[in-house]
Amino acid sequence: MSSGTMRALKRRVMARDNGCCYICGGEGAEELEHKTPISQGGAPRDLDNLGVVHASCHAIKSRQEAIEGSRRARSSRD
Repeated sequence: MSSGTMRALKRRVMARDNGCCYICGGEGAEELEHKTPISQGGAPRDLDNLGVVHASCHAIKSRQEAIEGSRRARSSRD
């Protein structure tokens, strides 16, 4: 997806959500994020799958997703 497309999507989501983090609800969120990762079936351009987040909330969510991905990978090998 082009950077221009991502910027346009971010503007739309920021306006929709008034800059509020979809994870904690706090104001000042600046990162665009897929709520359901594309690797797990999330739609890349679906506005329902996009939200703005704080960098700290995004980092926590990303760590949790990595842990869950490792667990799934181990389970599929057993």
